[in-house]
Amino acid sequence: MILINDVECHTQREVVLEHLKTGQQICQDDAYKLCGSQRLAVIIYNLRKEGYDICNMNQKGKNRFGNNTNFVKYKLNG
Repeated sequence: MILINDVECHTQREVVLEHLKTGQQICQDDAYKLCGSQRLAVIIYNLRKEGYDICNMNQKGKNRFGNNTNFVKYKLNG
């Protein structure tokens, strides 16, 4: 169990959703650190199917080897 904003989260889906509800963004690295999820895109896909309005924000950065890379951060609208 993980607490986010005093809400008990028992699944990776719950952790990601509560994190987004706080107004924060989340990327794959964040999801792994928060709850061990290696399939953030699937969680986001399922949340969207449930009716949550989640937008993609394309980002550029460096990977662990210092090479340029692209990745996505997600944010809950509304």
